[in-house]
Amino acid sequence: MLKRTLLFVSLGSGLLIDAQAINEANAATKTSGKVGINTDIPTRTLTIKNTTANNGKPVLRLAGTPKHSANVNSAMDADLGGNPTSTVSYDDYRPLIIDKVGDVYQGVPFTNNTSILTITINDVKGDWIANFDTGINYNKYAVAIMSASFKLPTSAGNLVMLVGSTGVPNVYNGYNLFSSRIAPPTVILKQSGANWAIQADYANMDLVAAPQYSNTRGTEVNGSWVITLLVGRRDGVNFSELEFSQGGNNSGTGITDNTYKNKLEAFLRKMD
Repeated sequence: MLKRTLLFVSLGSGLLIDAQAINEANAATKTSGKVGINTDIPTRTLTIKNTTANNGKPVLRLAGTPKHSANVNSAMDADLGGNPTSTVSYDDYRPLIIDKVGDVYQGVPFTNNTSILTITINDVKGDWIANFDTGINYNKYAVAIMSASFKLPTSAGNLVMLVGSTGVPNVYNGYNLFSSRIAPPTVILKQSGANWAIQADYANMDLVAAPQYSNTRGTEVNGSWVITLLVGRRDGVNFSELEFSQGGNNSGTGITDNTYKNKLEAFLRKMD
């Protein structure tokens, strides 16, 4: 990802952009060691200028790219590898990026930088997932949780519910007995080997099925987690992870920690 103000040029668009005003009088005296195509005044090691006859058509072909996408409506004749058809898949397109001084870079593909993936994990141990390897490469992709929900199973004639695990104390209020406190769900992403993994749990809770009006604790059953992830290539999205300790307080300011501050500033600079 470039930290410069960029002009974008699509190989398939035929759009011409003047990256800078050229002083041709001065440029004409400095052509040694430079090659020009359709121009007598190259300003770079290689300068390609479009022609009137090819106006609105790509001037470049990237060798090795599939004909069906790289040469659509190009100036190249069909018998030389050009493709006159208009139906095209853009999955393998990469834009050229030109900075203020005319230097050209290859950009990220025209495919979507991020995608949404929903994973349903059935028949987990009660409500607990200690580790689920998603198979998504940790170093290649950035992943974020968009949503997570826990689904109770059906059990004919029974009520299915979360109850306190064995050994968790109950609470008495006069003559009333309250079951163990309900813990909030915890769903996190972590690295497991080379991949992203999911950990999910209602801490200190068990999932049981018990008959109505029964005084028994019930039988433990297994539920399901439905987790929706946002997935993108690390080289195509601005991704970072920050950590901050509030030291037991109920409020904090992240940038008071230099490590947090430096990482945050580096993260934000990539969007300038």
